[in-house]
Amino acid sequence: MRIADTSFLYALFSKTDVFHSRARGEAMKADPVVIPAEILSETLALIHYRRGFASARAAGLWIRSKGLIQIGIPSRRLVARAWQVFASGRGRLSYPDSVVLAWCAERAAPPLAFDSALLRHARR
Repeated sequence: MRIADTSFLYALFSKTDVFHSRARGEAMKADPVVIPAEILSETLALIHYRRGFASARAAGLWIRSKGLIQIGIPSRRLVARAWQVFASGRGRLSYPDSVVLAWCAERAAPPLAFDSALLRHARR
């Protein structure tokens, strides 16, 4: 199991993203992927803003159609853990990155991301 970050998801749906090929390769693997609900929201908003509604809708439909992808609904404990990670990061991590790291800790799973700050914190 892997926990998806917006950096991975956006690269997956943007052919012009430098990580597009790598994202497609990662998406083809058989490992289940959890997309935290907050990350799904951020990703669809980013695609909508940059590429338009039709692209955001198509990305959402694709995600919803995949059996190996689960949308993660946070518990109160996960929300509290994400806040703790964010607050203790002193500005080095965004709140969405903190959400991904909280999910990674909760599920003992690696992040599926291309964000160097997030990956650096995940290795700790």
